[in-house]
Amino acid sequence: MIAVISDIHGNVTALEAVLAEIDRLGPCAVVVAGDIALGGPRPRECVALIRRRGYPTIRGNTDEWLTARPAEVTGAIGWCASRLSEEDRRFLTGLPFLWRREDPAGDLVVVHATPWDVGAVLRPDAPEAEVRRAFDEARAAALVYGHIHTAHIRELDGKLLVNGGSVGIPFDGDWRAAFATLTSDGGRWRAALHRVSYDRDAVIADSRRTDNPERDRFSRRLETASF
Repeated sequence: MIAVISDIHGNVTALEAVLAEIDRLGPCAVVVAGDIALGGPRPRECVALIRRRGYPTIRGNTDEWLTARPAEVTGAIGWCASRLSEEDRRFLTGLPFLWRREDPAGDLVVVHATPWDVGAVLRPDAPEAEVRRAFDEARAAALVYGHIHTAHIRELDGKLLVNGGSVGIPFDGDWRAAFATLTSDGGRWRAALHRVSYDRDAVIADSRRTDNPERDRFSRRLETASF
């Protein structure tokens, strides 16, 4: 079993709850699909916990924003970046674009958004041609991604497309922290989606106590589980 977590966004309480469930499940590997820090009230703690666990981690678009400085630096980006150490920033800067596991069932590949761009959008109802492009460019039998904060599983042409949802701020109407697990069984990949409850109200209160310029937006998204 391989667990994939993504889009933590500074919500360390949700991350701790997910990791407790993953520890209970006992996968052979855990992969972090990016977007670790930006958004919630505890960016430094999230990066520290991922670094401490030593999981294979790939970069997300907001990880790039925190280290590469986008054309428009928002108040939230500056607030979050100022709370990361130099070691944290080096860690984020050095993250690779994808993770691959070779398997007799075909390669399992994890990206943040798509195999061609760290910020592109691949929707659950994307046209089949776009999904086939994703499989082809990843050279994958199973492709796992994050970015859209919407958990789903889709099969096409005998291949598996999985979005594990978001640990920190789901956008699919269910506020609980989300992640995915995958197993290779009988020459094919199978996936399961998981949800974990935690003290969401405490996180919202924690966020509103900060001076993050976008604390109200994060809190609203967490309350509504929507963008």
